[in-house]
Amino acid sequence: MFSRFTVYFDEVVRSGSIRRASERLNISPSAVDRHILLMEQELGVQLFERIPQGLRLTAAGEVLIANVRRWRRELRHARAQIDDLRGLRRGEVSIALVDGASQFVASAVLGFRTDYPGIECTLMGAGAQGVIDLVVEGRAEVGLTFNPPTNQSVRVERTLVYQIGAVVPPDHPIASRSEVGFTECVEHGLVLPDETVSLRTVIDTMWSRTIGGHARGAITAASIVLIRELVRSGAGVGILTPIDVAGEVEGGELIYVPLADSDVPLSVFSLVTASGRTLSSPASLFVQHLAQAMRDTNLPGVG
Repeated sequence: MFSRFTVYFDEVVRSGSIRRASERLNISPSAVDRHILLMEQELGVQLFERIPQGLRLTAAGEVLIANVRRWRRELRHARAQIDDLRGLRRGEVSIALVDGASQFVASAVLGFRTDYPGIECTLMGAGAQGVIDLVVEGRAEVGLTFNPPTNQSVRVERTLVYQIGAVVPPDHPIASRSEVGFTECVEHGLVLPDETVSLRTVIDTMWSRTIGGHARGAITAASIVLIRELVRSGAGVGILTPIDVAGEVEGGELIYVPLADSDVPLSVFSLVTASGRTLSSPASLFVQHLAQAMRDTNLPGVG
């Protein structure tokens, strides 16, 4: 009963309404409402204020949701430890990642699942700050993000330092070059990420240093995946990281050309967890596996 309530309660808090929570949980709104009302009766306090925009936590609700989420994390951790003691190596690990890390993480997860087939992996996409938020909130145990902000709530487990570079198809005029200037890339027409992609900030800095003013592309796209496809089709030059195009470069579909400019911004790709929070056994195993994969990487422009 309590375990079911915690799931319903947590989803209502995230969704802001019983109707949206019921849709995400695929159960009836009345079932969700009944569990909330029963808990309010048992505690003798209201957990939500009913407002026109939906539901808002009361002070009592704020206290309860913090403890519910901590209890759910600790329960997952206890189950993983028990499975570990039984020698089953079972459990689950939740990973939040930015768009550009998808290929790197997919390869790492494949290797991890080969070693630990009993551990389920849940992958959640988010923006750079969104990854941090998911880890701090406990919705993800492990995060992979670019340029994480200084935050005492987050522990950086491993980092890779990288530079942006030009990405083109093999038949592009600059594909055979050992390096290329940023201004020349602009002349060929750029395929840029929009402001929702964390890489855009790095490109804006590069543009400001070399050209001045605001960055302009022939095409602007909302995801790294879409940029890769546009570049592959010959729509323009992509300004991406080696991590973004690792699979395509290895397969010969795209070419990564380092930028010749002396002031190319350096950035970091970081593996993060929550400070002060003990990882479950599956998450700890995954962090070790991913940190090793990051140490073993031999991508151009990454160190």
